[in-house]
Amino acid sequence: MKTSIMLLSVLVAGGAMVGSGAANAALVHDVVTFTASDFETDVGSDPAPTNPVTGSFTISFDPTLSYTDETAGITLTGLNIALGSSLSFSYNAPTSTLPATTLVVGGISDGAQQVQFSPSTDDFWLFINDFATTPSFDQVGYSQTSVSDDNLFDTISGSVTVTPVIPGGVPEPSTWAMMLAGFVGLGFLGYRKTVRARVAA
Repeated sequence: MKTSIMLLSVLVAGGAMVGSGAANAALVHDVVTFTASDFETDVGSDPAPTNPVTGSFTISFDPTLSYTDETAGITLTGLNIALGSSLSFSYNAPTSTLPATTLVVGGISDGAQQVQFSPSTDDFWLFINDFATTPSFDQVGYSQTSVSDDNLFDTISGSVTVTPVIPGGVPEPSTWAMMLAGFVGLGFLGYRKTVRARVAA
């Protein structure tokens, strides 16, 4: 009877660990790289100083939620233009009336979806369409203080690659506790069987 109770507790602990993993299953963890070229001058008379523009970042978020100018969960890993602020992203979750999703990434100074260009800033925006299903490049725009007081460049020519990754983070304390409880339970079951074998002998 005691063995059955201990075995049940081990199974419950294991189920709880699976449940905690399922709770995080909705999160996406991606490495995103992009290239944008053939920039046009929207503001000012200078040509785009950097062409193509390339960059990469990692992002983790729940695609069933919407975000506006979020800085948590996104990390810039490469960009060949100047950025004068933290990186941020905005995202619209799919709905029955708006099934398409758009991920917008850019500096936080004027929001992820905008760039202040008069006066110029070191900022950019990147739009990725259908991010939750089949990500596709939409556009990149940017401004740079090194060019002039007023400048803005943009393009719809480019590509984007989204690579899912398995996060290598440390398990949460509750997960460690459940794992420990499971191992203790298994150890106790092994101990009980050994004691019974000795008594039988």
